Amino acid sequence: MSKRDEIFKYHELAKDAGNRLRSYILSVSSGATGVFFLALTAGGEWALSTPEKWLLVLALLAFVVTVGLCLYELRIDAKRFFALAKKLEKPDEDQRWDENEKYKSKRYWLIHASYVTLGAAICATSIYLVLAIIGS
Repeated sequence: MSKRDEIFKYHELAKDAGNRLRSYILSVSSGATGVFFLALTAGGEWALSTPEKWLLVLALLAFVVTVGLCLYELRIDAKRFFALAKKLEKPDEDQRWDENEKYKSKRYWLIHASYVTLGAAICATSIYLVLAIIGS
């Protein structure tokens, strides 16, 4: 594989990573929006209890933080692949990879933080739905 093909490969990886992440975020956001719409429109039949309100607030905040973390991770991932492609454009003796290691480390922590916030959002939403079903 030529150096030019390798550079192109990293640019394609950056684009693909961005597209995949965007589709995941849109899927989760759409599902969350549906749950919150259901929660707020169902208020006419019964009032939300205090625990249900807190669960909805927690879920909403966790979904928002998840989206923020994912968007930041998307930015880091795209910057990492772009930096890799730029390094490969340089002569071998001028290539330094410590910037890539920083991006990889930051991305690792962002991904795992988004797993935690997404898990919290899904748990809070699930508990809310169970309480809503039991209460109806």
